[in-house]
Order: sequence, then structure tokens, then C-alpha cells
Amino acid sequence: MSVELTILTGLIALLALLAVLRPATLFAYPVAGSLLMWVFLLPQAWRIESSGDLNDFEPTLTWNYMILCMIMTAVGFWAGGIRAAVAGRNDLASLRERYDFDKLLKGAVALVVIGGIAQFLLQREVATMQAGDLFTGAVAFYVMMTALLIYGASLGWLLYLYTGDKKALALALIGLAVTAPTILLAARRELSFTVVSIIFLGLWFVKKKAISRVLLIPLVFAGAILVNQAGAIRGYIVKEDSTLIGALSADDLNDTSRNKNNYDEMASGVSDIAITSWSDRYSFLAPYYNTIIQLYVPAFIVGHDLKDSLKADEDESADTYSKYFANGATRTGFADSFQAFHYFGCIIFFAISYFMGVLWKRANSGDILSQLYYIILLAAGLKVFTESTSIFFGVLPLMVGSTYAVFRYARRPRKAGAKLLPGAVQRRAS
Repeated sequence: MSVELTILTGLIALLALLAVLRPATLFAYPVAGSLLMWVFLLPQAWRIESSGDLNDFEPTLTWNYMILCMIMTAVGFWAGGIRAAVAGRNDLASLRERYDFDKLLKGAVALVVIGGIAQFLLQREVATMQAGDLFTGAVAFYVMMTALLIYGASLGWLLYLYTGDKKALALALIGLAVTAPTILLAARRELSFTVVSIIFLGLWFVKKKAISRVLLIPLVFAGAILVNQAGAIRGYIVKEDSTLIGALSADDLNDTSRNKNNYDEMASGVSDIAITSWSDRYSFLAPYYNTIIQLYVPAFIVGHDLKDSLKADEDESADTYSKYFANGATRTGFADSFQAFHYFGCIIFFAISYFMGVLWKRANSGDILSQLYYIILLAAGLKVFTESTSIFFGVLPLMVGSTYAVFRYARRPRKAGAKLLPGAVQRRAS
């Protein structure tokens, strides 16, 4: 194993070890990201080096960049926590002074209802599609709007933990129950992790109850299987008419979904970074802008021609990249950030982690809005490592827009002469 990959392995292991030493840090962004890297991308990196199949693409260039990105992730989270330094903690009484909890619950209901309608329309649209048909713009729009189910369920869960209101619990259960068929029958990794993080992050933020080590190990083990064998699990579910639980307990999973080398994601990342470095062509902000256009400009309303005309031109050598891209794999966020800004792409990891660090500190201080944002964004934040950094920024407009409306509606008028504080945050005097 090369020196560079050894250093990367040690750095990731050090961050992941924090989850074992301090289970309360399991969902801290750099720790959760390192655990994902340890069970998913890092083993692929080891196989790439041991096989030597990608030596022509100088994988050490990728390992060096990943080291830099992981350092920036850890430093950014730490810096964000310092920036959001707080004094004291908001309790239920102080939160009630700022928000009408009945209105917050009504807002959560509205989010679940809108998300539920989108889910119904999505299922109806998919049911009319023929085998082999491409997803329409309407399907993409409905998929995005179903995220409001998770937003409303997350807020309902937090409200229940704060108040013990059974209506809030029922809302959370209804919102999460809608995801059960997708998790059990389609083995969706992100959605599975989102549901787990909603439950345990809520317990930590509100009740300060950390996940126990006894539960931590089997959860990580099951997550590792789901992350690495998602294709095989889905194939088993369809072939055997089974469920996620049945697939996880099966003796053998034969993955015939694609010609898998057991390192397809990292292979795509390594080849992308090498080709970008050799060609000296960079996409800059184009992928991030195009992600926003792709998500928020509905082609079924404005037309495909107008939507395509709004997108920025990206690298003309896309065919060259696709030559080394495995069907069903993702390119990783390391690749797309490097393609955008070369080594300066590590600043993207710093910025995302800084933002997550601010939210983590505020959430732990009792700021319910920061708690909701962190719960919603953690899964998207982890896709920064495995899929694309642009995904994280694509989530923000919908999340901020929908939740701002709810919290604006529920905010109580500020009393005359009262000092306005941003959530639970009370910054130190400079």
C-alpha cells in the first residue's frame, strides 16, 4: 500500500474511531462521513492499489486530494463549531417564547400533506410508464417534492420529543411510514440512513440520549452491508419476492445487476481526477448551477428546450469520462469538486463542513430550527463523499424555502425591548 493511501487510511480511521470512543459523536458530520468512507470507498481504494488495474491513472493523485479534502472536512466542522459558540442552552420554555408550537405542528402537517400528495402523484405517474421509458420531468419534480414528507416527519418527531404531544408523534410515524415500502422493497441506502438519523439525532439533540455501543456495532454492520450490496439486495428482493430484512439475512447474494469490479465508484473518481489533471480543463461553477436548474426548473411546464437552454455548458470531453464510468456507480464528490476547481475543490468540503459545524453546535444548544436543518442535511452531506458535492447545494433551496415559511408562521411577535438573538446562539462579545 502506498504512503499516500496509508495516510488516508489512518486519517479516516482516526475520525471513525471517535464514534466508538464517544457514541454521541456518531452523527457529527466528519465522523459519520469517515465511517461511510471506511466501509465503502476506502476498501475500493485498497482493491485498486492491490490490483494495479488503474496504475496508468496515477491513483496517488486521488489519494492526495482525498487526504486534503478529509482534513478540510475536519477543520471546517471544528471552525464552524467555534463560530457558533453559545452560552447556555434553550429549554422548552424559552423555545415556547419564540415559537407557537401549535402552529409549528400545523406547519409540519402541511409539509407531510404536500409531500404525501407528491408521493401519490409520483406513484400514479410511474404506474403509467412503460418498461424502459425514461423518467419524465414531472417524475423528477414529484421525487423532489416528496422530500417534504421527511421534513414534516422530522419536525413532528422533534415536537414530540420536546412536548410529548401524541399528535406530533402520530404525524412523525405517518410521515416515516410512507418511506417503509421504499426501504423494505427497494433497499434505498440514503432513505434508510435518513430514518435512522431522524430517530437518533432527535433523541440526542432534545433528550441528550446517545446511541449505545451495543446498538452501534450492529447498526454499522448492517449499514455496511446495505451500502456495499445495494444492487445485489435489490436483485434478491425482486427475484425472491423478499424484503430488505430477508435479503440481509440471506446466506448468499449474487449481484448480477452490473459488471462490478468491487471498486467502480473509486475507479470512476480516480479516472475523472486523472483526466481532468492531464487535460487541464475545469468546469468551475457549471455543475452547481446546472444542478439547481435540473431540480427547480420543471421541464413538463416550461419545456425541455427552454430548460436545456438555461443550463451552462460543461466539459466537452464528457465522452472521455464516460468511457471509464461503470453503469450504476457514482463518480464521488472528490471527482466533481476536483473537476470544478482542481485542488481548490477542497474548499467545497471545508464550506459544507463549516456549515454543518455551525448547525451541529446550534442544534446542541437547543435551537430547534438548526436541529431540523442538521437532521435533514446529514444524508445529503454524506452523499458529498460518495456521489457529488453539487447535491448538497441542490437540497438547500427547497429545505430553506419550505421550513422558513413554517417557522415564520409560528414565530411569536418579539416583545418590545427584548434583545433579538439568532436562535439559541449568543455570541461571545468580541
